[in-house]
Amino acid sequence: MKKIDNPAGGKSVKRVWSFLCSIVLLAVSLCGCGIAKNANKAINVKLSAEPTTLDPQVAQGSDAATVISALYEGLCRLDSSGKAVAGAASSWEANSGSTEFTFHIRSNAVWNGNVQALISGNDSDASPTPLTADDFVFAWRRALEASTASPACTPMMCIQNALQVHAGTLSADKLGVTAKDRQTLIVRLRYSCPDFPQLTATSVFMPCNEKFFNYAAGRYGMDRETILGNGPFIIPNYGWTHDVSLTLNRSNMYAGQSAAVPAAIAFTIGDSSSGSSTTDSTSAAASSNDSSAAVSVNTVQSLINGKLDIAALDASDEPSARKAGLTVTSFQDTTVGLCFNTSGVFHSAALRRAFVQVLNRSSLMQIIPVDAQAASGILPPAMTFGGQSYRSQAKNETYLKQSASAAAVGSKLLPKNPQITLLCTNETKALASRMLASWNQAFQTYFSLNAVDSSSLLSSVRSGSYTIAVYPYTPASADAYTALASFQSGQGGNFTQLKDPAYDQLLNSGTVSSSALAEAEKYLNDKAVFYPIYYEKHFYAAQPSLSGVLYYPFGGGLDLHSAAKTN
Repeated sequence: MKKIDNPAGGKSVKRVWSFLCSIVLLAVSLCGCGIAKNANKAINVKLSAEPTTLDPQVAQGSDAATVISALYEGLCRLDSSGKAVAGAASSWEANSGSTEFTFHIRSNAVWNGNVQALISGNDSDASPTPLTADDFVFAWRRALEASTASPACTPMMCIQNALQVHAGTLSADKLGVTAKDRQTLIVRLRYSCPDFPQLTATSVFMPCNEKFFNYAAGRYGMDRETILGNGPFIIPNYGWTHDVSLTLNRSNMYAGQSAAVPAAIAFTIGDSSSGSSTTDSTSAAASSNDSSAAVSVNTVQSLINGKLDIAALDASDEPSARKAGLTVTSFQDTTVGLCFNTSGVFHSAALRRAFVQVLNRSSLMQIIPVDAQAASGILPPAMTFGGQSYRSQAKNETYLKQSASAAAVGSKLLPKNPQITLLCTNETKALASRMLASWNQAFQTYFSLNAVDSSSLLSSVRSGSYTIAVYPYTPASADAYTALASFQSGQGGNFTQLKDPAYDQLLNSGTVSSSALAEAEKYLNDKAVFYPIYYEKHFYAAQPSLSGVLYYPFGGGLDLHSAAKTN
């Protein structure tokens, strides 16, 4: 067994990642004196929208991930270089093939509350409930059970029997995760995954107390009263005004590697402005319950004025943010492309191919964003497999090329008077319009266009309420297998609704290798499930005085545990 020591013991992981790390992180370092000097301040953060749930096993998107990483802690956390470091587990070891990991839960790890007291309403016992290996076993099994219908569980597909449990062909107790005792968790994988500890830092791997979950009775993660975390922050009384603001206070029960630096995190939701910043170390409750006071604000201006310390940024606002002297961080983790709902009109791969192959790719490349990169495949450049760049292993370009016969093929396959609407955002409207013009000309029929805001587009596509869309696909993690597994039949995150046994078999049988994954990606392209157009960046802007923030790509949000302000 190879031992991964507690970072506090002074030893380090000897294996150096050869490409970007499993999860690319960009961070500003904290100096020890800075932590003491600048602690006990609130960090003001903007969420684009209120997460639909803060249930870690179900939640999606960077906004939810940011909040969950503050309320919960997984087996591992990630440091500024992307390495897995001690979280709820103080140490771990792996076998020689990286197919079995043993995690050792901290002896002093606890939940942020007494479960029995919370359930009964009797707070006579204020001692926090211990965190155990069983809390991880229950959480992971629940995430993968078909009845949970989690859209976020694809990063877990590397676990032994995860595919079968999720499909309902095996019971959850057959999942390759076992509590050897209260403080020892054993995880068995279906293929070698040296970067598995990094995955455990993501939301879906967070623990869940079974007794409290049952008490929540279907409302788990929806309100303050139905959230119980083990992380560095808690939601105080009256700390959550839905769709307006959410405030987290530093927990005095948290027993992780180090205490949180901020006294509080004050989230502004959407375009709501809570006014002045909260800096009192002991009272960072929600600023107001009066939503009528909310006003529409410009994100960059709010950062310049000091009302916000950090926020996600639209690409169009990036130049003005840099000009204003704000710190801008970006990463390329998204592929914008044409996706089809394969459960409706576009159930035919031949029809989907026709729609793709009438497009003039050179013409489309002329109107992609200036800072965008033409896509060579479905998975973006930062994807990894076995700790190395997946794209360099896959090598080949896998998008469909234009075909002179596509128009004739498509015309024969199209139903009479088809009701087809192309869904897009205002940012991709020019691209969508050019596609629409190509289809109208090639098929001699009329197709409509519907431009909506980003939130509406994501919601429509994820729920399957669309026919065809220009969609920004952000994989749930940097792992290439995880990204491709999200297109398998029955996956909660399968936004294309694809049900293809042949594709499922490509990922389910034999040894998982980079060549097998490249074949699976090529299959998706050949079947025109998702046509990749360009790779897109995500941006964050922050006050220059803000340090210690970790930025996670692939929808991982922000880790604000060590965030500090110098003014």
